[in-house]
Amino acid sequence: MLVDSNIERSRHLREHLASWGFAVTVAHDGYSGLRHIMSTWPELIVVDAELKGWSSSVVIDGAVRLGSRAPVIMLTEQGQNTASRSSRRRVIGIIENPNSVSELRAVMMNALSKVSNEGQGAGDNFDIA
Repeated sequence: MLVDSNIERSRHLREHLASWGFAVTVAHDGYSGLRHIMSTWPELIVVDAELKGWSSSVVIDGAVRLGSRAPVIMLTEQGQNTASRSSRRRVIGIIENPNSVSELRAVMMNALSKVSNEGQGAGDNFDIA
């Protein structure tokens, strides 16, 4: 699941994610993102720290309250981190250059390997990569 209000960047990232074999659902605001999370239960959530409408913290906290155990990767500009303290516990990686496809791929693979190695129930708190 990719929740990113930057339409051009989300198109670019979706193309890369799909080329890596991922089925990608994209939402461009927090409300739509949370609705998609509720209906698709993604294995991984990539969220823009600067969402329009509902903030990234609202999306992450809402997903957790609804029962999602998906690890979260946050896209942010360097030095910006708007996630709440409770949301940050779910964030497994922060990409400070949201256009860095190689960094995103490395953090995604790390997140997915942790989930598969530890089991879905063990991923309640992650260390930020």
